[in-house]
Amino acid sequence: MSAGRSVERAPSPSGPLGDWQAPPGSPAPPDEARGGAGPAGPSWIRAGLGALGLHGLLAQPALYHYLRQGITGGMPFRRFVTLYGLGDPGERVADLGCGPADILRYLNRDRRPQYYLGIDLSESYLAAARRRAAAAGVDARLLAMDLTRIPSDPMIQRRLIDLLEEERISRVLLLGVLHHIPDEAAAATLDLIHRASGVQTLVTQDIVLIAGHPLNNLWCRMDRGVHVRDEAGYDELARRSAWEGHRKEWTHPGFQFIKYIHYIFQRVHSR
Repeated sequence: MSAGRSVERAPSPSGPLGDWQAPPGSPAPPDEARGGAGPAGPSWIRAGLGALGLHGLLAQPALYHYLRQGITGGMPFRRFVTLYGLGDPGERVADLGCGPADILRYLNRDRRPQYYLGIDLSESYLAAARRRAAAAGVDARLLAMDLTRIPSDPMIQRRLIDLLEEERISRVLLLGVLHHIPDEAAAATLDLIHRASGVQTLVTQDIVLIAGHPLNNLWCRMDRGVHVRDEAGYDELARRSAWEGHRKEWTHPGFQFIKYIHYIFQRVHSR
């Protein structure tokens, strides 16, 4: 496949992906339903951000990267490249909910994976990701699919597993996803990826509620995700999953009061 391959669309029901929200028409969960740390905080914070148009701006690929860099003090993308295996020439990576794939800005012909599969619902995000893959010389396929249907749609489940196996994917990235979906959907997603036998590693990244860290927790409450958990909540998801082993990593952007929690799941082969 050539670098920067054209965007494709897989048949799927319509609905948002970039936010990993519930499908249209689903009732919004109460603030208390955000995960292990208890109440999420006042919903008027998120409503206020919507009124200011910030969430709309984040939906624009041309503004997304620079706005996010500004409000976080700069994302640690170079560290992420290493943590996510994107600089490993032996890895075939699938990025589920890839958005505009800003991290591809930090790859080049000397630092890139063997192959990159980006999946998102937003055509504008996928078009931006395609340009970034081509600029970095990454052999890439960009595919439109409604991954919000994973927990409930057997056709989407089968299509995703087939894709991971057909493309010989060795590593899956699930970045900024789990805090947008409830526990059962999150557990189903982790287990579904494990069913693709060629996938050796799954990496997640999410914001996390931390007792005694009010600024970090305010940041969590401003997020569009309504299932932000504390560390124990994410630990429980990892423990319940089909993955045999995992480890945790913590990172922060330029504004160090913001914390990200990552789980690196590994397939363990019996001897």
